[in-house]
Amino acid sequence: MPGTIYDVADKAGVSISTVSRVLNKNPNVLEETRQKVLKAIEEMDFKPSSLARGLVAKQSNLIQVLFSWFDKKCDFRNHWYVSILNGVNETVHEHGYGLMVNTVAGLFDPQEIYEKVFRNAMDGMLVISPYLEDKDIMRMNNSSVPLVLLGHRVPKLQIDSVDSDNVGAANQAIDYLVSLGHKRIAFISGPVEYNSDSADRFSGYQDAMKRHGLTIPEGYVVHGRFSKESGAEAAKKFLSLSPRPTAVFSSDDLMAMGAWDEFEKAGLKIGKDISIIGFDDIPEASMEPYALTTMRQDYNQMSVTATNILIEKIKNPEGWQPKKVLIPVQMSVRRSTGKA
Repeated sequence: MPGTIYDVADKAGVSISTVSRVLNKNPNVLEETRQKVLKAIEEMDFKPSSLARGLVAKQSNLIQVLFSWFDKKCDFRNHWYVSILNGVNETVHEHGYGLMVNTVAGLFDPQEIYEKVFRNAMDGMLVISPYLEDKDIMRMNNSSVPLVLLGHRVPKLQIDSVDSDNVGAANQAIDYLVSLGHKRIAFISGPVEYNSDSADRFSGYQDAMKRHGLTIPEGYVVHGRFSKESGAEAAKKFLSLSPRPTAVFSSDDLMAMGAWDEFEKAGLKIGKDISIIGFDDIPEASMEPYALTTMRQDYNQMSVTATNILIEKIKNPEGWQPKKVLIPVQMSVRRSTGKA
């Protein structure tokens, strides 16, 4: 697949401004460097566009935000997307930058994502793509474009990231249920194999249960896909257990609401016969028929913090040390939780 100007710069070991000067036949380039760039262009079958010819570092005055998901589409009616974008947009314009939104959804091809992202002129990028593998994120991070992960983190890599404190939030949820007298607490997990937030919430649940001296019986953990349907399927499994859980902590609100519906179908009273805690505090969580106790992420603080870090990184690249920030999560208590 044809490379981008960023790939050429990486392969030749030079900056994109040097590649641009070679493309424009600028005489202020060492001949040895020029030949390295030309060789990289030939080997990568790079076809320079007019944009690439004029591209030099930090001239676009644009910040790109990438949304990449497994779903068939990115639905901007979703509270999560809107909340993140509002914080980013506000901060970008405060600093005099423009904002470019790029979405890649459906068939999940890291190469396609890379091509669609790096064909655009930009000064920096916010990456909201929790399903990219570490190697794909590292490839992006090794380009000449500064980036910050938003709503996702990679503990093993030195990459800038801003995320919710998912482990701390899970501990807080279990502590609250234990304070209500619950000991049989089940968990509906997100896809831990692909999503670091899901993995962190599962880890926090396990840590808190262990800290309180509580066991996790077989069948008390069900892995879902952030949908009402998977929450309902999890609830069916919990209902078949003996003894069944007295409380359920869910990795997101949609799965919690799906479980709510299924428990009510079985004749259970939410908050009395069984308690439920969700995660996210989406608007529907507090709308009838739901009144869901949930862990509320501060999307505005997350997005503003990540954007400020990115702009600082753009302006001061020399000697940059990666920043990893975790934003506290607050509990919203409603009638879905009660004493055991």
